[in-house]
Amino acid sequence: MEERTERPASSLYTSSTTYTAAAFRNPVYSQESEHDPVSPEQSPPRNTPRIIEPEQFSHPLRHKPTPIVSIGAEYQQLSLGDHPEADDHTLRPQPFSHNSFSSIQSNDPLLTPGSQRSGDYLLSNPRESGRLNGPPLPPYGQDTHLIEPWERWRWLNSSWTMYGLLIIGIAGAISHHAFYAHLDRQPVYNQLMQLRYGAALAYVTKASLMAAVVFAYRQQLWATCRRKNLRMTTIDSLFAATEDLSALANLDLPRVAKSVLALSIMVWLFPLTVILTPATLTVAPLQDTNHTMCSSVRTLNFDMEKPKNWRLPVKINNYPLVALSLWNSTLNSTGQIKTPFNETFLDYYTAPTRQLDSASTLSALLKKVVPRENASVETCGAGWNCTYTISFIAPGYKCEQIAEGRNDNTDKLADMNAPFNTNDLIPDGNCSYIAQSFLGEYSNIQIDAVPGGAPKVVGPLPKNLGTFRTEPVLWVGHSDRIDPNTPLPSSSADPAWNSSYMPKIFRCEHYVTNYTVRFNHTLASQGTTIVNKTYLYPIINTTYVPNQDANDGTKDNTTATPESNYIYPLDTERYRLTAAYHSVGLVFREYMNGTMSYNGGAVANTDALKTRLINPTNYLVIDNYITELQKFYEDIILSLFSYPQFLIVTWAGAPNTSSGIANATDPKLLWPCTKTRITNKFVYRARDLWITYSLAILCATVGVAFGAAALAQNNHHVRSTRFSSIVAATRAPVLEDLPWKHSKWGEVPLSVYDATLGYGLVVDESPRASPMGESPPMEQGEGRPPQTPGGREYWGFAPVERLTQGTELRGQNYRARGSVLSFKTY
Repeated sequence: MEERTERPASSLYTSSTTYTAAAFRNPVYSQESEHDPVSPEQSPPRNTPRIIEPEQFSHPLRHKPTPIVSIGAEYQQLSLGDHPEADDHTLRPQPFSHNSFSSIQSNDPLLTPGSQRSGDYLLSNPRESGRLNGPPLPPYGQDTHLIEPWERWRWLNSSWTMYGLLIIGIAGAISHHAFYAHLDRQPVYNQLMQLRYGAALAYVTKASLMAAVVFAYRQQLWATCRRKNLRMTTIDSLFAATEDLSALANLDLPRVAKSVLALSIMVWLFPLTVILTPATLTVAPLQDTNHTMCSSVRTLNFDMEKPKNWRLPVKINNYPLVALSLWNSTLNSTGQIKTPFNETFLDYYTAPTRQLDSASTLSALLKKVVPRENASVETCGAGWNCTYTISFIAPGYKCEQIAEGRNDNTDKLADMNAPFNTNDLIPDGNCSYIAQSFLGEYSNIQIDAVPGGAPKVVGPLPKNLGTFRTEPVLWVGHSDRIDPNTPLPSSSADPAWNSSYMPKIFRCEHYVTNYTVRFNHTLASQGTTIVNKTYLYPIINTTYVPNQDANDGTKDNTTATPESNYIYPLDTERYRLTAAYHSVGLVFREYMNGTMSYNGGAVANTDALKTRLINPTNYLVIDNYITELQKFYEDIILSLFSYPQFLIVTWAGAPNTSSGIANATDPKLLWPCTKTRITNKFVYRARDLWITYSLAILCATVGVAFGAAALAQNNHHVRSTRFSSIVAATRAPVLEDLPWKHSKWGEVPLSVYDATLGYGLVVDESPRASPMGESPPMEQGEGRPPQTPGGREYWGFAPVERLTQGTELRGQNYRARGSVLSFKTY
């Protein structure tokens, strides 16, 4: 026999083509052969198989495991159970290439020279099992492996899948955070859809991280089985730990499989991320703030009273504007509108207008600032609240306390011409409240005149006719309770009477005051706050002289000094401005003036009882009376905004233009403001989300580290818990020696559960016939230990005593122990 070079055994094992018997019995001829084909007499019939005796098929591969062949076009695969790596590699059928079996082609007596060319197939095409003549072989040396469609997805079962899932999970967590951060503090829209998007991102993150842990769990499971001898109940629990919660109750797991137990618990806890993370985005009513410009913002400008001539009505949107004062005139004004004022023709003050009196009355009775109707909607816009600040100059009362306590400061009070002292107040006097607000008050009847103010007697007018000589000082005395927590004495006969009250006296002067006020419109209500006020100067800088008649030809006998500071009607603009200030002060002082006697019960002789300054429970003044009195006057001033027909109510953006009842639509009239509204907004609690995801990512990272170590221990072979993997690991015949129970329902005896199994190399010593009735081959393949004659090798589970150990097969202990995070391959 001609000497041939034997092909390595791996060539046979790595080729996995199925063959037909017809391929061995009939040569295949190429249709493009350059050699002459064998004559029909020299070749057997095309469809008649020839029987090949064993001795005829003699070549160097004789002792290799030969493919099982049969008559016809049936395919049989190589028996791969003998291969020592059969549990780690899935061997697929592959077509034989020309160079793999050149020795067979060149020495087989059945092949003609023409069939040995590179364009011929030795075996039939597996896609066409009925054909004996296949297509030509590809050029010499070219791989002819046919890629099945499912093989394109084998990369999903690689170790990179675990790392990729971890990266996807981390990216999902970051995306979830970015999505919720984008929605944070945004008005709610498509709420259900946004929550669904968040739940989807949470699911992707949870699924990816959990899948990475499950992948690591599978690798660590097989590594644990290789490292340790385990009872079958423990192995059952290991394989079921991620799908059967009761499997975690196995008490052996914390002792022999801590890593697998930890990974299983992680898998069971990961679904919590889907519950916890969407809850980090909630909806809450929050304030939406917008710094912008508001329309219809008004202010007060008392200077608008200066040029106002009551003879010339001014209208806005057909509504006449109203001044704060009523006037008399020394002459019939008909036909004299353009006549300048002189010593015989002038206007002089009479009283406040009815509109001013109405505004003050509403404020006093409502005990608050009267808001302008629809002010919130006109200024802020529908659905909005707004806040803005304005400044204006208006009258104000500057108050100071003069006396406090019984018999206090009586001499100073006398020097200041005070109309009363502390002895007039309880407990020494009989009044709990005294107010004198008309000392030096302007007399509305200046001379004997006909209706309209013209004098009845023709002649020169008095020099001080209509002159503002002084602005009355407001003197107020009241008694406070010393101890608000003790009961009030019933009368002055009560021994506790003298120790229950503290008399106080203070005076208030009328000043020109600069106000800074913040308006706050919330829904339909209006709130005002005096942010700052500065007292500039007295409206009339004179001092009243009591008990001294003027005797100047007028019915006003008020005397004040210095006379040079009197304000005369011919000083028209200044006079009209002072009249406006005086009118506002007068309507306020009318409420303050009077007395209230008190001896266990009150007898009121004052309109102060109509205001919020008197406590209705005991008819004493309220706490912080001086401050509250000033606020009461300020409420009256701010109530002037409620009547936009007042001449002094102007636009904040154009203070020299009266507003009337119109709304400001001109952009030049807009005023800076802050709009707010309560809207439902998304609220994102990033801290809670990242606590959840940080724990999940940390657990997944630890799990992947366990998985990476297990992969290294498994020689970087990815293992699974699929049925095929379990079958491959339990095919050793020695398992049949266990006392299995004959049951079609899969019942397992308790004695089997207690069996201790290990995972390793198992040699079946029972002889098994080869497919052709031959003895099993004796050889040592690459990476395989010498095979025991008459036996077969398996990698998988078996009783510990049946596992092959020692140096006779591996040269070292193949079950060397390693730690969970060991990256040693064994």
